[in-house]
Amino acid sequence: MLLRMRVALLLCAAACGSGGPRRVGGQPSWRKGGGDAGRAAAPVLSMVPIELVPTAPGTRAYNDPPRTPAPRSALGDAVVAEVAALAAAGALVAPVADGRLFAAATEIATVVPAAGVVPYPLVEFALQHHGIIEPSPHLLVVWGPIGDPALIVEQLRPRLVEALGTDPIARIGVGSATRADGDVVVVALQASYLEMSPVPRRLDAEAVVPLTGRILGTFHDPDVFVTRDDGTVERLALRVGSGGAIAAELGCGKRRGRQQVEVTASDTTGSTVLANFPVWCGEPPPERISAAVAPADASPVTTVGDAETRMLELVNADRAAARLPPLELDARVADAARAHSREMRVTGVVGHVSAITGTAADRLRVGGIRTGLVLENIARAYGIGEAEAGLMNSPGHRANLLSRSATHIGIGIELGEEVADRRELFVTQVFIRVPPPIDPVIAQARVREQLRVVRNFQDNAALDQIASAYAAALASGVPHADAAKRASRSLDGVAARFTRVASMVTALSDVDAVDAAAFLDGAQFTHVGVGVAQGDHADLGPGALHVVVLLAIAR
Repeated sequence: MLLRMRVALLLCAAACGSGGPRRVGGQPSWRKGGGDAGRAAAPVLSMVPIELVPTAPGTRAYNDPPRTPAPRSALGDAVVAEVAALAAAGALVAPVADGRLFAAATEIATVVPAAGVVPYPLVEFALQHHGIIEPSPHLLVVWGPIGDPALIVEQLRPRLVEALGTDPIARIGVGSATRADGDVVVVALQASYLEMSPVPRRLDAEAVVPLTGRILGTFHDPDVFVTRDDGTVERLALRVGSGGAIAAELGCGKRRGRQQVEVTASDTTGSTVLANFPVWCGEPPPERISAAVAPADASPVTTVGDAETRMLELVNADRAAARLPPLELDARVADAARAHSREMRVTGVVGHVSAITGTAADRLRVGGIRTGLVLENIARAYGIGEAEAGLMNSPGHRANLLSRSATHIGIGIELGEEVADRRELFVTQVFIRVPPPIDPVIAQARVREQLRVVRNFQDNAALDQIASAYAAALASGVPHADAAKRASRSLDGVAARFTRVASMVTALSDVDAVDAAAFLDGAQFTHVGVGVAQGDHADLGPGALHVVVLLAIAR
């Protein structure tokens, strides 16, 4: 008897300021019984879009109670019982049979390709159509006789053990379909670390709705991000209460279309995505979806170099679409990223914070890389295109990929086990800023413009000259105390013109990052001098901008 098993695409993505779900997946395929055991060449996947049209309309709100309980069947009952038994053997809480997840799994079973992966957008759509806000589950796809539950369970058992050992599974869904190309079973196992009140899937263009809930487990430091319909990413004001309670407000602000909401929180491995779902402003959510395998995944990844090249091309294509300059590959940063991906493969822990190497900034520092900006995305997936698409669909990851401050990137990919001719990919993207050479006069004018937004003042050539000399001394490596003494002696020469002069000194990686309000807060000045010089900095590295602002009160 021919029995095939595949594990559909499961993306694990995490980013600096926005992490990702810990998910495990693969595309195993094997024969049971007789037949040719030889391996065929790795297939090129079909790029023909797959259309999913649910049989029932979408739920009104996320986290509404299931419209129907989990359906009973010999197959579904057998899989649920096996998972409960495996959980008990591992002293784990058995997942709850969730009617919404059963419905989503059933719809996926009707369209899952006979050869290849389930496109990531299709899985997300099926979950969200039924009101599920958590990211993609462990998704197991088995081709075999629906009428033989014992055989299906036998083949599922190793993967069920693996999934239960990765995350505390909160819910289970089982779906099946009898198709012209055979019987197919889909098992969905999903973790959940967030209790959230219902959120309407559709809002009026001027509506504002509460986002209230509670973070579970050991997670802390929650955040809520939104990718707006124009591609910009917002961080919502969030109130955090006792017991992990969170509260925010989501408004359309007369916007229309898809607004992608993400809830994140941190644990010992860094920031993690707890929920990621779209809300539609001024128009209904779609009732069907058509999606294809990402073009970058049409052929399997065979080498690390191939994978990293494909990923860089996708990153810069996404930046070009957002009218941003491409990122330049930095070999030293790539080495640090590659080492982290290797560690994730060996340890099985996909996270930003490592018990061995610390944070991304720590890893760069050990590599002798000093920079004022460190952003990191991590992913565990079975396709470069699907990984990048998933990261771009996550507001926090998207913000890193489309950072206007980043100039360079290091991409490190480690290849894991091969299943169904697809290699498991552990991906690390690290974004840094290498400040370009600046014209001090232009930079000085830009700082002055930012200051004037907060308060009006008069320029003073003498103060400019002293501030510029002060900044130049700092940029050349003169200790702060010595540079300050030099500036103080120079200010003695203008003492007759001013009753008081105060200095504000900072170092930045970007001239547009000047915090003008902090510089000028409470200062009753009449004149300003500005100096900007570029040089080395202990934390920001080479090319840092040393900014000096002298605030004076005329006599």
